[in-house]
Amino acid sequence: MFVTANLKIGMKEIWSHKLRSFLTMLGVIFGVAAVVAMVAIAEGAKEEALRQIRLLGTNNIRIRKQELKGIERTRAMRKSPDGLTRADAASLREILADVTNIAVSRTVSARLLYKNEIPPCTVVGVSPGYPEVVGHAVQEGRFISDLDEKETKQVCAIGQEIKNRLFPLEEPLNRQVRLEGQLFTVIGVMEKKSSDGGIGSLKLGNLNQNIYIPITTAFKRFGQDERAEQLDEISLKLLEGADLQELAHVVKRILLRRHNDVEDFEIVIPEELLRQSQRTQRIFTIVLTAIAGISLIVGGIGIMNIMLATVTQRTREIGIRRAIGATERHILLQFLIESLTLSLVGGFIGIFAGVGMAKAIALYAQWKTPISILSIIVSFSVAAITGLGFGLYPSMKAAHLDPIEALRYE
Repeated sequence: MFVTANLKIGMKEIWSHKLRSFLTMLGVIFGVAAVVAMVAIAEGAKEEALRQIRLLGTNNIRIRKQELKGIERTRAMRKSPDGLTRADAASLREILADVTNIAVSRTVSARLLYKNEIPPCTVVGVSPGYPEVVGHAVQEGRFISDLDEKETKQVCAIGQEIKNRLFPLEEPLNRQVRLEGQLFTVIGVMEKKSSDGGIGSLKLGNLNQNIYIPITTAFKRFGQDERAEQLDEISLKLLEGADLQELAHVVKRILLRRHNDVEDFEIVIPEELLRQSQRTQRIFTIVLTAIAGISLIVGGIGIMNIMLATVTQRTREIGIRRAIGATERHILLQFLIESLTLSLVGGFIGIFAGVGMAKAIALYAQWKTPISILSIIVSFSVAAITGLGFGLYPSMKAAHLDPIEALRYE
């Protein structure tokens, strides 16, 4: 009964001075909202990074061509005119025992023509091992085979968006599409992938708009530049538990030797990019935690300040209560409960604000921001501790007032 009565008094006091109470609670609101939103964003970022690493392929090393300029390009053209080639890939396969599969790819400039339309697409010449290495499976039909590559057949596997655009109500297999005036037979449809995958310097774009053709066909039909058979990328799939960093150094030494010490390539380890992303997230989390902590301290100071002012305003009330039998403990608990009520109301508002912020960021960033029950419990508990901690001194001051002096206070 005593606690319930004091809660009612506390809520009445807050409601009687709505603006003052709201301004007092702002620090607690921001602090709690920051904690809830921070945990949701961090968890969402973690899930997004894991999704992206799955898109890039687990336990992989990727070697990408490096665009050089000026003197470096001139030197590269003189000492290593071919750039990345299938011979490089074959050499890596032969030397590295930890390589279980290897895939090569090259994006070519070719428009898709279908019924007088030019749908957006990316035409990629690849080797048969591409789906296994990068983790992009075939949903219907089959992928490019060794025979397709050997005989430079004009066949292709298409992404989900291409299928939906060209064959929304038809069976796409064995149908033909026209790439720069040349007919290609559809032999497979790839599974749907989340768009715009990739982290750091390694971006995959929208895989659902890709059209995959044999790498030999890409060179023969669309190789028109000065490095007609240069690859864009070599992807290595390694044994589980392989030392990716050590193997990356070995790969670099092999390629530098083959390219006459011209570094016209870059080596990317998706797992390392993931670790870098996670380090950035940890820094981000620490910064947000510091902001939340500062906000809670400021909120606590605001609560203490208002409670001290309230004690001064209600000195005569304290004297009357003491005169009719209230003990120091009763007065202490009364003001402590009021302080706790102030911080808990701020905590409730902060939780809703934090959830709202997380949802808004989810809509903007297009990734999930799961709300953690633990973060809500922790932030609400911290708000309660803030109210108790910073309300203790004003409550003790009120409890220790001399009853006679309090009654005489005007």
